[in-house]
Amino acid sequence: MLALSFATVLEQAAAGERKHGSGNLRRLDDLLDPDNLAALGLAQVFCFLAFHGRADQPIADYVRAGTLPDDSGPDVLVLFTLDCPAPTPVSVGSGGWLDLETGAHPAYQLVRGLFDGRKVPPLPGLVFFGDLLTEQKAVYVPLDGLADEAAVRARLRMLFLLAGAASQGDEKKTLDRLCVALSRQRLPFHKTMRTSMREWLVRGFYLVQRHAGDLVRAVNLFGKAVRP
Repeated sequence: MLALSFATVLEQAAAGERKHGSGNLRRLDDLLDPDNLAALGLAQVFCFLAFHGRADQPIADYVRAGTLPDDSGPDVLVLFTLDCPAPTPVSVGSGGWLDLETGAHPAYQLVRGLFDGRKVPPLPGLVFFGDLLTEQKAVYVPLDGLADEAAVRARLRMLFLLAGAASQGDEKKTLDRLCVALSRQRLPFHKTMRTSMREWLVRGFYLVQRHAGDLVRAVNLFGKAVRP
């Protein structure tokens, strides 16, 4: 499967392009400007799939299998960390960062930062943000205990389906509806501190870049990096 930097996705959307890769990226601050983000309309729900490429083997196997873009659908955009820059599509490898201890993995740090000193739920997991700009409590769903790639795929397909359904209606209530749906399915979830995804993205980009990595979304050979 291929992955593309979310910074490139933002640049393409802002430029109205429909191709993979578009030359030099503009400054990250410009791409994350609220006025720019508000006009993009990339998705109804944004997620961050937090996993360690070696320690969380079932999730890593699922990501490399390549069905993530189809499983999430057009209304749910899923980000994850990659251990190399991806200004143009690159193949998803084993998720190295071999010089890091497991507890210091950037994906784990990005989740821990959302709880700001509070007890962090089990990792790996999936974080749901309602949109890019609204300051609110994100929703974290643990994905620990899933035995293999098939179990991961089944759980994520369910979560993406619930999120897509929750996005229909008043966008300010998307995460509230998602929490109700998760409760009905008896799936555990945790609310984070209040933040906007934009603020989280700023921290996230600089964190992964310090480790020569990137925040990416999945693409495939027959799909588009930007929602039509």
